[in-house]
Amino acid sequence: MRWAVEIQSTDLEHRNLSDLLAGLGFEAVDASPFPLFTSKIMNACTTASDVFELAKRVRMAMKRTGTDPEFQLGSVLDFSSNPPRRHAVLEVQSAVHMQFVGSPTLTVWPPCGLAEDELETWRKNQAEREYQLMLNRQRATLEPVFLDDSAGKMHDLLSEVAPTGETLYKIYELAEGHPRNRSLFQSQFGISSEEFRRFQDAVHNPAVTGDWARHAYTDNPRSDRPMSKSEAESFVRRIANQWLQSLRNAHKV
Repeated sequence: MRWAVEIQSTDLEHRNLSDLLAGLGFEAVDASPFPLFTSKIMNACTTASDVFELAKRVRMAMKRTGTDPEFQLGSVLDFSSNPPRRHAVLEVQSAVHMQFVGSPTLTVWPPCGLAEDELETWRKNQAEREYQLMLNRQRATLEPVFLDDSAGKMHDLLSEVAPTGETLYKIYELAEGHPRNRSLFQSQFGISSEEFRRFQDAVHNPAVTGDWARHAYTDNPRSDRPMSKSEAESFVRRIANQWLQSLRNAHKV
């Protein structure tokens, strides 16, 4: 290890922090007075400033997704010398937009008639199952936002309580990237031409969805069966979830 960065503050337990960092390509190091994290990419850096830029991306993702609102960075440590050289990197703190999305909880009760040792085993197994479910939910949001700035923007838009037609189309555009990619993108994500026309009618055309639509002018619908607002939102969320998962899959290859 050549470089590492201190984590001065975190709301996460060490195992959870370590698992989440591993999903981003970093290794957590249990140290005193603060835990550290490092990576192969960090160790290839030539300056402490470059290392800190990588660490800032982790902080942005942790805060932006609400995974760890208290995540704070400390100094960059250079282990090429003994004792390690400490680099305090000064920065202008900027506001980080955070979205907190709650998940419903379901209480699971143990089967009746278990002996005390069986009950204890069941509780441990159930706690592990619940942890893995929580970890998967965290990673599904955290990893794409860390990997791609468009995913961060998409996360913010998906968190809006009452998205408009303009919001939904922006989410679609973030996934598509550019209209010249449309044919390949729609083929990849199973979007038919008719389905896309129905979506366009809903999000673009005030003749279909009134002032909720993104355009001010009305036009003849492109399809015989335009989507409703709720159908358009469901369509976009499906595409967004598939695209975000594709970012994660590509990173693991």
